[in-house]
Amino acid sequence: MGRKWMMGVGALVVATAGLAAWAGGLWGWKRYEGRINALEVDLSQPAAYVVTPSLSALPRDLVKAPVLRDLLTADFAFYYEEHEDRLGLSGALRRIAFEHDPSLSDQLLALALDEPSEVALWADAKGAPRHWALAMTRGALAKALQGLATVATKDQQLTVIGELKTSSWSLEGLPVYALQLSSRRTLALVSQGNRVVVLSDPGLLFSSKRVADPQATEVIAGLISGDSGAQGVWRRYFGLGEPGPQHTLVAGADLLSLGYQQFFPALQAFRLELMPGGGPLSSAVRYRPASGAAAASAGPWSSLPGQAAACSMLQVDWAQTRHLIADTARAAEAPVAAASVAPATDPTQRNTQAAALRRMADVFDGAAGVCWYERSQLHTPLWVAHAKGDAPSAQVLEDFAHWLLPASAEVQVGDGPAVSARIRAPYGALRGPEGASYQLRMARVGDWWVFSPDAELVEQAQATLDRRYPSVADSLSSPDHTLLVVSPGPLAALIKRETLAVITPQQTGFRQALETHGLPRLASLGQWPASQAVLQGKPDAQGWQALSWQPLKAVQP
Repeated sequence: MGRKWMMGVGALVVATAGLAAWAGGLWGWKRYEGRINALEVDLSQPAAYVVTPSLSALPRDLVKAPVLRDLLTADFAFYYEEHEDRLGLSGALRRIAFEHDPSLSDQLLALALDEPSEVALWADAKGAPRHWALAMTRGALAKALQGLATVATKDQQLTVIGELKTSSWSLEGLPVYALQLSSRRTLALVSQGNRVVVLSDPGLLFSSKRVADPQATEVIAGLISGDSGAQGVWRRYFGLGEPGPQHTLVAGADLLSLGYQQFFPALQAFRLELMPGGGPLSSAVRYRPASGAAAASAGPWSSLPGQAAACSMLQVDWAQTRHLIADTARAAEAPVAAASVAPATDPTQRNTQAAALRRMADVFDGAAGVCWYERSQLHTPLWVAHAKGDAPSAQVLEDFAHWLLPASAEVQVGDGPAVSARIRAPYGALRGPEGASYQLRMARVGDWWVFSPDAELVEQAQATLDRRYPSVADSLSSPDHTLLVVSPGPLAALIKRETLAVITPQQTGFRQALETHGLPRLASLGQWPASQAVLQGKPDAQGWQALSWQPLKAVQP
């Protein structure tokens, strides 16, 4: 009886283990569903790109660079040296070499990380660039990887997960390997000739049914081909030439703008370069105003109050904006859409609001700008835009405000013209018997429209335009070519206050980590002088233009 019981338990354990292994493999593929998190990842269009003479040296060189050495600590370099993916890859290679192929060793890992490489990155569902692909030319490594077929037939951690087939590059059955580092991380590897490509997970290439995506296949096939043009698909996307001896880091506008690219249509990418060893940093922007977008000018800087924490020029395409508002106005007039698009349900009121929308579509032109101030909040910046034509009537402004704002908003229209509204909201700076609220204001002052959820900033802008308060332009040496203004001291203070304000008493661990690591870095940032980012010279054929960081002039308020 005891023997049978033990045999039954053993069989149950084996069956459970087999079921777990099957479920784990199934879940590992199901979570990919082909294109990562349904984000429609296009392997030919990265969100960020790194080309470096040595991946392993890059973190240490960044720590040594000016400015970055005050923001990054030695822990930054150690983090990448001790990262679980690197340790997992090292451990997997050790085990495979020990059990199957002594030629696969840690030296292959060093070969992969200590030589020139290109890395492309894509954002995940949270907007962080966690998906990546690594491309490199490695004779020894590629040769070793091409010998993995024998190992993959008898190893649980290394398997063949599919094949690349494309007539464009005459690929017929090129194996793709999966190397499982842990239950949370599986790499995909493919090589041909002396070229190697590593993907952060198979979902960048395969669907949950292990069917290769045709577009992704074409990109990978080009990267591993012997065609230098096809290998440069990422460099070509960002308008870069052949790699040089320096580290080059590029971030696309979508990643930089956190999804608000509509406000920065002219900014396509930002590039940072430094030499090995941590030499001086150089920066450039790929800056191409969209058709119809206004060119940069000194105007917005003259209308924005001085003493700002950070400011940016905005290249708004007002023609596109007018089309959008016109579509919204038509939707507001439609009885079916009225309940979801406009607060008003009465047909006459809907038509009145639609007319106000069309009138407001014609009040802007030229460049615009935005500033954040230490005395306000991160989510209540000040916006300015150049005015066009005659000012709308007070009634048009009121109808527009009633369409834009919730029915509970207390709207007031005054001379100027100007409209103010008090809106109850959890994080509003104003406190009263009914809870927190915002006092927003939109006003036309001379040739400018000024708006902020913080009415005091609009009043400050009015004083600036009346020359009763200094403007941002007063501190600029080159206002016509300035894209960005940063005052690290006020900016660090603003970020610190806003960050601490949203941490609840229950988040003690997070607060402790912030006070230990984050706040000292903010304090270091705050020591740097206020600067302006100024465009230098003319853009090259690909739109890249050098940036010069210049100190602001001291201005007494």
